[in-house]
Amino acid sequence: MISKSIVDRHFVRWLFTLASLVGCTNFSALAQARATPSATLGQGARVDVQHLSLDLRFDERERRAHGVATLRLVPTEPTRGIALDAAQLAIESVTRGDGEKLDFHHNGSDPEGGLFIRLDRPYGRHEELTIVIRYSTRWVNEADPNNIWGSEGKGLRFFRPSSTEPVKRRQIWSHGFPTANRYLFPGHDDPADLRTTEIKLTVPSPLMGIANGTLMETQVQDDGTRTFRWRMDQPHANHQTAIVIGEYKSIESEWEGIPLHSYGYPDELEAVAATTVRLPDMLRFFSQKTGLRYPFASYKQVFVQDYPWGAGNASGSTLTENMIDDARIHEDYRWLWDGLEAEGVAHQWFGVTTSARDLRHVWLTRGFAHYFDGLYNENKNGRREFLLWHRAGDLATHLADWSAGVREPIVPSDLAKATEAANGNGPYVRGALVLHALRTQLGDEVFWAAIRRYVATQAGRTVTTEDFRKSVEEAAGEPMGWFFEQWLEKVGHPIFQVSKSYDAVNKTLKISVVQTQTPEPKSPVPYAEFFRGKVDLKIDDRIERVTLEPKAENIFTFSVASEPRLVHFDVEGAWIKELLFEKSLDELLYQLKHDDDVVAQVWAITELVKIGKQDATSIADKERVFAGLRAAILSDSFWRVRLAATNQLQSLLAPASRTEAVALDSATREVLVAAINQQKAWNRSAAIGFLGMTRDPQYVDLYLEAMREPSHPVVYAAAIALGKTKSPRAFEALNRLTTIPSWKGESLLCALAGFKELRDPRAFAFALNAVEDQARSRWTLATSRWDYRLAGAETLVALGRGAEAVPLVLARFERSLLEGDLNDIFANAQLLATLADPRGQAVFVRLKEKFQGDANAMNAVVALEQQFESARAKLGS
Repeated sequence: MISKSIVDRHFVRWLFTLASLVGCTNFSALAQARATPSATLGQGARVDVQHLSLDLRFDERERRAHGVATLRLVPTEPTRGIALDAAQLAIESVTRGDGEKLDFHHNGSDPEGGLFIRLDRPYGRHEELTIVIRYSTRWVNEADPNNIWGSEGKGLRFFRPSSTEPVKRRQIWSHGFPTANRYLFPGHDDPADLRTTEIKLTVPSPLMGIANGTLMETQVQDDGTRTFRWRMDQPHANHQTAIVIGEYKSIESEWEGIPLHSYGYPDELEAVAATTVRLPDMLRFFSQKTGLRYPFASYKQVFVQDYPWGAGNASGSTLTENMIDDARIHEDYRWLWDGLEAEGVAHQWFGVTTSARDLRHVWLTRGFAHYFDGLYNENKNGRREFLLWHRAGDLATHLADWSAGVREPIVPSDLAKATEAANGNGPYVRGALVLHALRTQLGDEVFWAAIRRYVATQAGRTVTTEDFRKSVEEAAGEPMGWFFEQWLEKVGHPIFQVSKSYDAVNKTLKISVVQTQTPEPKSPVPYAEFFRGKVDLKIDDRIERVTLEPKAENIFTFSVASEPRLVHFDVEGAWIKELLFEKSLDELLYQLKHDDDVVAQVWAITELVKIGKQDATSIADKERVFAGLRAAILSDSFWRVRLAATNQLQSLLAPASRTEAVALDSATREVLVAAINQQKAWNRSAAIGFLGMTRDPQYVDLYLEAMREPSHPVVYAAAIALGKTKSPRAFEALNRLTTIPSWKGESLLCALAGFKELRDPRAFAFALNAVEDQARSRWTLATSRWDYRLAGAETLVALGRGAEAVPLVLARFERSLLEGDLNDIFANAQLLATLADPRGQAVFVRLKEKFQGDANAMNAVVALEQQFESARAKLGS
C-alpha cells in the first residue's frame, strides 16, 4: 500500500505543475481543483538543471547553513513556473540572474517540487534561464540514537567538542543519497538530471571546506575565514554532490599523473598514509577491468566521524573515520577496510560515470560498486578470500533479510517503493550476488566483455537495467531476459533439495535436484516460481556443467566407472540459494578433507556440526565429528576454512555462553596449542580464545608469549585467556599492557578485557580511569570490544564496584541532556545501562520524558532499558 506521505508528494507535484502551466498564483484555489495531471507529471521532469553554483557559510552554534544557490536551467516544457526540491529550507528571496525578483511559494516542508517559482514571462521548452535563491537550512541532521556508532540521515550534520566529549572533532558533513540534498540546497533530485557544480565554502580558519571536483582557489579573508572554491566540470546527479568541513590535511599520492587526496585529521596523518596505501592500485585495477581509465581530473576521500560506512560521490568519497588506524592495527583488518575504500573508488565508474536513471535501477550503482570492491579483494587476496568473505557474507545477509520478511524485487516497478528501498540491502547485497551469479552463468571472458561494453557505451549517461541487459546479450550472443526477470524483477531464491543414487550395474550416477520453494499466493510482489540457469556439479575430480530448467525437478545422469566418493552441487556456491543435501557422516568428513572448494568445505563443517549437536548421534560418531574438525584446524586448507573449523568445534565443546571452566580432551588441547604456535593471526586468536575456556593455568606462558606479539586480535584473545587462569602472574602482565602506546587505546582495551576475567581488586583504578578518560582518542563503536569506556564499565561491574562510577556518568548524562548532543546523551545512557546500578533507572524516566514524541529515539530508550534490566538480573542471579 502506498503511504499517505507518498500520495501527498505526488499531489503536490501535480499541483505545482498545473500552476506553472496556467500561470496561477492562487495556491489555495488550486489545492481545491480537480484536474487531470499533464503528461510531464508522470515523467517526473520539471526542469533540466545545467549547472549549480553554491556559496555557503555556516553557523556552527545554530547548526545552520546560509547559502546562495544559482541554478542555470531549462524548463522541460513551455511554462510560466518551475518547481524545485527544497526541503525544510528558509527561502529568503528568488531572483533571475539579472537580479529581477520572482514570486515564489514554499511551505517549508519536504515534498518533491516543494518550491514553486513563478517566472517573469512564459519560457519555451529548453529556453535557458538563471535562478538565484538565497536561503538558510532549517533541518538538522541529528545522529540516530539507535546507531550511535554512525548513521547517515539527510542534509548537514554538525559536530563540535562538548563537555562530555571534549576531543570530539569540530566538523560538518553532508549526506545526499538518495534524495537528501534537498535539505542542504534547492535543486532537482531526479537522478537523471545531471549537472556541473561550483561550490564555495566559507569557513573559519583552521577549518577547510572540501567538495566535489578540483580546488580552484583558496581565499583568506580579514575576518579569519577562508573560502574554498571547488569546481566539477563533469555532469553528475544531485545526490552525488557532497561537502565536508573540518580541520584536515591531505596525504597525497598519484596514479598515472592523477592526483589522489586522502583528507585526514592533522594529528593522524601517519595513520592515514598507512591506511590508504593501496588507493593508487585500486584506480589501476578498476581502470583495467572496466576498460575505462579513471575519468576525472583527481580523486579525494575524506574521513568523518559518526558515519557508518561510506558513500561514493562525484570524484570522491566520504568515509568513516573508523577506517583510519595505524599500520599495525590496519594489517589485521585490511580485509574489511580495503573493501570500504575500494567501494568508494568503484562508485566513480558505477554511480558517477554511469548513473542510475531513477532509483528503480540503483542496483546498477550500489550493487555494482559493492561487487567490484569484492573483485578488488579477489585480485589482491585470491579467489578463496572473495568467496568466504564477500560472497558468503552477502548470502548470509540476504537470507537473514529474507527470513525477516524483507521481500522486494531488486528492480521494482513502483518508483515510490524503489525510493524507500534504495538504501536497503536489496540493491546493494542481493545486487552484488546477482552479478556474481551472472559472472558464473556467462563465464569470465563473456562477463568481462559485457562489463567493458556496458561501460564503453554508457559512460557519461544515465542508465537503466535494460541498458545493461543489452550489453550482456551483445557480449553473450544470446537472449538473457529470463535471467534478469527471475533475479531482478521478481523476489525469491531457490531451495534445492538434492539427492543422488548410483547404479552399479549400468555404472551411472543420477542426481535429482528438486526446487521446494513456495511462492506466497497473496504476495503483492511477483515471486519467481522456479529458477533456471547453469550450475556446476563436482563428481570426484571432474566438474560437469548442467542447465536447470524452470520446473519442480531436474534429473541429471552421468556415466561413472565407480561410485563417486564426492558429489558436490553448485561449485563455489555461485547460486543465491538454500541447499538441502543429505549426506552421511563419512561423506561429509571426506568432503571436508578432500574437496578443494572452500565454500563446500565450510558447508561440510556446518553439516558436521548439525550431526554433532544431535542427541541421536552416538558418542563414537560425535568423536568422529570432533576428530574431523580437529584435523581441519591443522590442515593446509585456506585460513578461513581452518578458522571456521576452530569456531565450530568450540561451539560443540566450549560454547561462549559457558562461564565455568571447560574440560577439553587432550587431542583438542594439542591441536589448539599447535594452531597457536603455527598459524596466522586470526586463526591463532580463535585458538587462544578456545583454549582459554579451560581456564587452565598451565598455558600461562603460552598466553604471555602471545601478548608480546604485534597482532591486536592475538593480544586481545591472549589477555582474556590469561585473565581466566587467575594466575598470580596475570596482573603484572596486564598492567604492562596499559603502558604500551596504541592507536585508540587498543592496548588498554586488551588489558581491561583481561582484568574483567581476572577480577583482581587492583584493576579497579585502571577500569575507573578508563570510564573517566576524556582526553584519549577512542573508537566510538558502541561496544566494549572497541570502546575503552564501555570496557572499563564492564570491568568495574565484574569487580563488584560499578556503583562507584555511577555519580561520574550521571553527571555527564545530565550535562549531555543540557547540551543536546544525541550521541553524547545515548553514549552516557549506554554506560549507565552497563553499570547496572539502581540509580540508573531514573535515566530512562528522563529519556522517556525528553523523547516522548520521537518514535525512533524511544526505540533506542526501550532497547537500553532492556539492556539495563538484563544486566540487573545477572547481578542478582
